[in-house]
Amino acid sequence: MKNLKVAFLSMFVALFIVTSCTNDEPIGDNTQNQTEESTSITTALDELQAKFNADGNVVAETNPAGNIVLDFCFDFVYPLTLSYNNGSTVTVNDLDGLVDVMIGSTDELYINGIAFPFDVETFNDDTDTIEIETIDDEAEFIELILSCEFDDFEVCECFEVYDPVCVEVTDPNGGTFIVTYPNECYAECDGFGEDDFVEDCEDDYYAGGFECFELNYPISVVTESGEVITINSEEELGTALYDVYVFDFVYPFTVTVYDEEDGEAEVVTINSAGDFEDVIEDCYDDYYDDDDYYDDCEECEDLPIDPVCVQYVTATGEVVVEVFPNACFAECLGFDSDDFVDCENDNNPQECDEASITASLAECEWYAFSTLTPESDFEIDFEADGTLTAETDTDLVSGTWQISTNPNGVITMTLTIAAPLDGLNGITWTVTECSDEFILLQTNNGQLLSLEKDCE
Repeated sequence: MKNLKVAFLSMFVALFIVTSCTNDEPIGDNTQNQTEESTSITTALDELQAKFNADGNVVAETNPAGNIVLDFCFDFVYPLTLSYNNGSTVTVNDLDGLVDVMIGSTDELYINGIAFPFDVETFNDDTDTIEIETIDDEAEFIELILSCEFDDFEVCECFEVYDPVCVEVTDPNGGTFIVTYPNECYAECDGFGEDDFVEDCEDDYYAGGFECFELNYPISVVTESGEVITINSEEELGTALYDVYVFDFVYPFTVTVYDEEDGEAEVVTINSAGDFEDVIEDCYDDYYDDDDYYDDCEECEDLPIDPVCVQYVTATGEVVVEVFPNACFAECLGFDSDDFVDCENDNNPQECDEASITASLAECEWYAFSTLTPESDFEIDFEADGTLTAETDTDLVSGTWQISTNPNGVITMTLTIAAPLDGLNGITWTVTECSDEFILLQTNNGQLLSLEKDCE
């Protein structure tokens, strides 16, 4: 059986080749029913419940690795005996059972006790190993909770650049599995550094979950222990595999592949891991080539900036209004005049005021080009503290930015930025048009700087 592992991200589900096992088998004897009141179990369940929504599904934004030990801090080794505040007890045999207990608790009836000793799986940062630790009493449980530093947790906010890094983790039985992150930022958010990354990362992953295709549920997966799990949604996929180290798909299954240019959809049958990899690679190629689509429209850069807006419906049914610097760019990408809409309609509600522009600039990166730097289209990241970072095809440079409004209500911006973009320095740029997605700045002598939001 080919062994796979899920990493569950906001727009990303990565499935990885691994060698390991599930953690459902108990280690040691934790079947005693004598429980003790414990503030630590209450704290632990409160923190763990934040990883799930009201339906008991894993929340993607707070679980970048899709593994409970890496994302939460530890996992219980089951079975586990717990007690309610009314004195009744319950034996929990797996994570699903624990989630049921958590979402079924109320202010009147809740878990406040646990049977000691019990075992947990924790991650050793020094050895990149998931280890078994025995918790003998409340004092040791408190020490475990404090070591998790739950109060310091921050949601990962990583720019979606696909530059995968892989980390090899050892499971409690001595086997290993690979956790693949789409970029270094996600890995660092889970506490890994450059020294933890393994070579040949791209040889070890399968990936999916972009908008260009979706799994057609229900699907089935099989764990190394032979358990077959039927999954009915993407939410169930992340939840069912949250504490499973390895799995394989049950073939065949189907995916729906979308072509956003013509709006067509095709159902593709996946008969093997190789078939799935082919679909995913095509998806990545299409998705990330779109980030550079202006490279195919270089002839449009010499034309005057006269923004046009195009409204279209994505494969998922979302109505999108996209702003282009001029009609040439829109037509280069396959749109025509029949697709153009009013850029000042309700789809672009942001007004040209200093506060709104400042907030919007700091929200995402922006694709930019200027008549003063025709040889360098670039991405620019405006920070709220007035600093910026810009990246061309060959250079990564830093600088500063400032925006102000004069007594006549005219909004201007100044930039100080290193070469090769220093041609933008020392100029008062006047904001002449703006929307939520596009900002146009001009000088008195007709030079132009256009900014298009690039949150993806």
